[in-house]
Amino acid sequence: MITGLDKKLAGMEQFKDTNFMDRGHDDVNWFDLSMNHNSRPYDFDTVILVTSHKGHLPFLKHTLRQYRLTGKFVLCAFDSPFNGMSALGQEQMKTNFLRPDHLALAHSWVFKHQTFDAPKRNGWFWDIRYAQGIINLFPNLKYVFCVNGDGLWEKPEGVDDIIKLLGDNDLMSQASDSSKGSPGSIHTASVIYKIDAFNKILEYMIDCMKVPIIGSNSAEVLLRDAVSLLELKEGIAPKQPIYPQDGSIDMYACYNQDSTWKDILGFRNLPAEMETACEERLEPLDKKYIDDFGDYIYLSSYERNTICNYYRTEDRRYIYQYWDQSADSWWDRRFYSIEYYGREPIYAK
Repeated sequence: MITGLDKKLAGMEQFKDTNFMDRGHDDVNWFDLSMNHNSRPYDFDTVILVTSHKGHLPFLKHTLRQYRLTGKFVLCAFDSPFNGMSALGQEQMKTNFLRPDHLALAHSWVFKHQTFDAPKRNGWFWDIRYAQGIINLFPNLKYVFCVNGDGLWEKPEGVDDIIKLLGDNDLMSQASDSSKGSPGSIHTASVIYKIDAFNKILEYMIDCMKVPIIGSNSAEVLLRDAVSLLELKEGIAPKQPIYPQDGSIDMYACYNQDSTWKDILGFRNLPAEMETACEERLEPLDKKYIDDFGDYIYLSSYERNTICNYYRTEDRRYIYQYWDQSADSWWDRRFYSIEYYGREPIYAK
């Protein structure tokens, strides 16, 4: 697990000293850091590869913190939203890009070239392709845990147990249709790979992605086909997340339901839970998972005016307003003033 010094270097805890030429209350000086931390990537056998973009910003600070707590090397590939067609002012940096406290939480960052269309396909692939180049600089890295920036590990100490569970398999995902007995879609939100398998899969994918096909080549299908064609050995998590409605595999773990990944890592898909709770009028995601920077600046205007008002005040009228404005279709959405739900605040469930 992570050391106290690493927590301070990641910004999770504060240093007590400001003069690092001498050993003080933190029992570390500049020379210690120079001798022991400049070659840190060589100290790990596992890299947590986080793929992320601006849509993850409401959750990213919290999720990165948990990934860093694994004590593994954390490399984040962030898909920059800026190009010559977008607004390029300071306000866009504030709402669409990383802050210093994000940057401190990962050991290293990578930014790919500009890509267009289908960010969950093109953006995701090129993020990990660039990261692959960094990972292969360090022959000590034996495992690649590829995760999304909006996925949470509430039990980061469980990562070594997942590695043990992988055993002699080449890869294993938190949710996979292959569990039904034949090759199926493998969800890419949280997958552990052995390094050789990771590299083989990426080399297969680049042959597909160099000549893109509009509306095709999803991450899950690319991974499924790579595993099948390369005859890789896929480990199957013993307990898959299951939809309560029909018993099928819930790739997105929308209900925070039981699974191997939840048991061992405390895995949660925060935006899927948030959206599902809203659409099905369930209790909202706890505010501790949402970054309130800039008075919830990363969320949409209607969310800031509804659910974020609940987070600020605990007045449940704002939950009801949030539900009405978030209905699945425009036909069902309702826009009422807060007084419609009651003249006085409602605090009891």
